[in-house]
Amino acid sequence: MECPNCRAQLSAVTYEGIEVETCTACAGEWLDSDELGKIVRIRQEKFSEEERRAIAESTSLTGVILAHVDRDLVCPKCGGSTDAVNYGGDTGIIIDRCTSCAGFWLDGDELEKIQALVEGWEDKLPEDLKKYGPQLREVAAKVDREDDVEISQLPLIGPFINSVINGILDLKS
Repeated sequence: MECPNCRAQLSAVTYEGIEVETCTACAGEWLDSDELGKIVRIRQEKFSEEERRAIAESTSLTGVILAHVDRDLVCPKCGGSTDAVNYGGDTGIIIDRCTSCAGFWLDGDELEKIQALVEGWEDKLPEDLKKYGPQLREVAAKVDREDDVEISQLPLIGPFINSVINGILDLKS
């Protein structure tokens, strides 16, 4: 395969037990559609708090206009085009995803940044759930109450009809 960034040949390397294609010239990496998820779930190499902090400081967590960074690279696997994706929605880590085979092109060091970011999220999750869990449950209950629809006010059958209708509406959402 050829690097979509600099046109050098990609070499297969094993990373966290997953074979990825790496460019020795620009350090970019090609991952098939399911490989990125597998890699971030594996924690063979664990980043220290200092490493995660350094990576976080080097990564912009501000809004990024994807149209300004969309490079339309050619997929090295299938020849399709790529679109820029802001990993995690708002992390500022911009990766390229093939619109045909759904594989990913990551520039040098982006895979490590993603891993460190996900590890940080996972490590902070129990603390965040403890802190924000009650508020989230309260908001979810409020939204659920606001979504309820009252169809019938008949004394005996009304509550049953209302619960059936709300159950059907819940299934559709």
